[in-house]
Amino acid sequence: MLRALYTYKGTHARTLGFLVGEKFMEIGPSRDPNWIHVTSERGSVGYVPKNYMSADDAPPVDVLEFIDGCIEATHLNASERGGNYTKSEHDALHKLVELRQEWYAKCPPSVHPNKRPAPPPPQRTTSQLSVESTSSQASVGSLPSPCLPGTPRTPSISASGSTASLVLPPKEEPPTGRGTEACTSFMARGESLVCDESSGSSEGHDTSIGYESEMRSDVDSVVQTSIKSLVSQVPNDYLRTLVEEVRSSTSISYTTSHQVVEVVLKSLGSTLPVLNPLCNHILCSKGTDQVDGVSEQWQQSSDGRHLVELLEKLRECKDDEQQRSWALHEDEYTIATHLTDLLDLLNNGDLVVCRNVLSLDDFRPLLTLVQYYQMETRWPLRKLLLQVFGAVCQMSAANISYLSASVFPVELTREMLDGNCSLEVLRYTSLVLGMVLCMGDTLPYPHFCVMNERFVRILLDGIETYNEDPDNESLAELYLALVLAFNLQYTTQPPSLDAAQEPLSPPPDSLEYFDGTNEIKQNDNNSLEVNNIDKRTSMADSENIVLKMLWHRKETKYFTEKLLLLFNREEDPLAMFDHEPRPPNSVLKMMRDLYSTRATASIFYTNDEKVVCDIIIRQLTDLPADDKRRNEYLHLMEGVILTGGWMEHQHRLSELRNSCSNILAEEEPVSLDDQKLIKRLTDVHPLFFSS
Repeated sequence: MLRALYTYKGTHARTLGFLVGEKFMEIGPSRDPNWIHVTSERGSVGYVPKNYMSADDAPPVDVLEFIDGCIEATHLNASERGGNYTKSEHDALHKLVELRQEWYAKCPPSVHPNKRPAPPPPQRTTSQLSVESTSSQASVGSLPSPCLPGTPRTPSISASGSTASLVLPPKEEPPTGRGTEACTSFMARGESLVCDESSGSSEGHDTSIGYESEMRSDVDSVVQTSIKSLVSQVPNDYLRTLVEEVRSSTSISYTTSHQVVEVVLKSLGSTLPVLNPLCNHILCSKGTDQVDGVSEQWQQSSDGRHLVELLEKLRECKDDEQQRSWALHEDEYTIATHLTDLLDLLNNGDLVVCRNVLSLDDFRPLLTLVQYYQMETRWPLRKLLLQVFGAVCQMSAANISYLSASVFPVELTREMLDGNCSLEVLRYTSLVLGMVLCMGDTLPYPHFCVMNERFVRILLDGIETYNEDPDNESLAELYLALVLAFNLQYTTQPPSLDAAQEPLSPPPDSLEYFDGTNEIKQNDNNSLEVNNIDKRTSMADSENIVLKMLWHRKETKYFTEKLLLLFNREEDPLAMFDHEPRPPNSVLKMMRDLYSTRATASIFYTNDEKVVCDIIIRQLTDLPADDKRRNEYLHLMEGVILTGGWMEHQHRLSELRNSCSNILAEEEPVSLDDQKLIKRLTDVHPLFFSS
């Protein structure tokens, strides 16, 4: 037995807090020699620091009484939870029983604690005694129906016609208190009745079968009544409580804990049908467990409280201007620990609670993280911050919308424009920037002062350069995803022969790039101010600078190669998340944009364009009429015919004509838009599309 030397406040879920002089019993070994696995006199199980404890040389009788008190307290705690024992309580009870046997042997017989009196043996009723006397005289008779508590019955008549002398037991009050205790006591009395029946009946009596069936039906009815009373006592958020218990005991993710609890409840309901209403009632609380927008929900969750605590610590680090500008002490390890805990909580915590916390005060926590990223210069910490931002983007589309409207994309772009960045920095920044831009949210006007022609040119150069090195091919793919994401900022223009013949912009020699001399200032509210900006290079609603830079490039080999590969596989590198509403397919949009003008359509070789025609015909043949993608492929086919070189080679004309004829023959209303587009093409080229 141990006694506390000092007062201690438990700082972890598995540690116990205590006062000076409080007693504990050691119940098992600990992996850390500085901690002891104990149980308290209140029945709590956990770990206490070893240097806070001292051995208590108490007499064996006192130790034995303390062990009995721990066992009783453990049972009392479980009864308050409806008779549910945790794994730690089960292990503690087994160890306490073993310790009790050991200390009981050490006590002298004269000082042994008094044992509790055994319950009296079951008494025979008058009816059972009469039946036994009748069976001893070899007379065949039938047993009377049992009189269960609260359900009096009429005495039954024997087979010989004589009336057995029966005495009805007095009526008992209906079971009260907790439904589980009533159910347990009733089952115990039912088992005693079964034992009495088997001991009192003689061979040749076939009425025992009916007796047992009646008893079981009565037991089932009482159990169902008890279950219904229990259902009304179960809290609406009890499913969340069970998940929290599983997660705190096993340290697994919230999603996995939720699945474990759900599987256990379903299995319990199917194995014991009488418990099925109770299990279904607990599972029904899943609907309110996953609803967003409950402002107080995070306060009831350990994940929410922990997340708020971590964000507050990071805010304090951000607001420490002296430490950020001229460090007075080494705090990298402390901040790295906070960021690691935050990343683990965002990946494994309750998704709904984390969303609610991050959206508090108009996404003030996200603003704190963005501001701290601007102030932090150490790459290990910036790397952890980028991982945190990746987890934030994975949680909801609202987080992505806020980050895209903040100064965060500009910070990432500036870092990529820095020529001194390592390849690791480029990989992380390009990946996170692609996450922020993947939903196609409209960027604020000042962002295009940095994300301009120079930025697009660096991305296109990186695709051609890094793709030649197998070790850096992944960086080329990230740059391609960024080009596709940035192209979502512009509206696709319909193909036109007249517009295609006009130049997109001045000759290459007269192109103006943003050289970094113009200033972008950040206000206190995280908005941007632009000074001395040339609007011709920053307006997202005017010309598409991605198409302009592609037209002026001399080499686009790897760009078109990677783009056609994704187009053939129907893969979208920006489809990272399952957020709604879904953005348009970035690869298909890029293909439509390239074939919107004759200048950009010319970057494809003839063989590449034939491959595009093959893919279009395949999709027009396979896709159903109600699939919106078919209309996109028809628009692309229009661009290939009007602005590409298809008029010269007329690749697979017959298959293309058959596909268009099949669409025109459809009678579904959803095909009207597709049919209008084909008729417009037929008016332009009547000879090619006439059979």
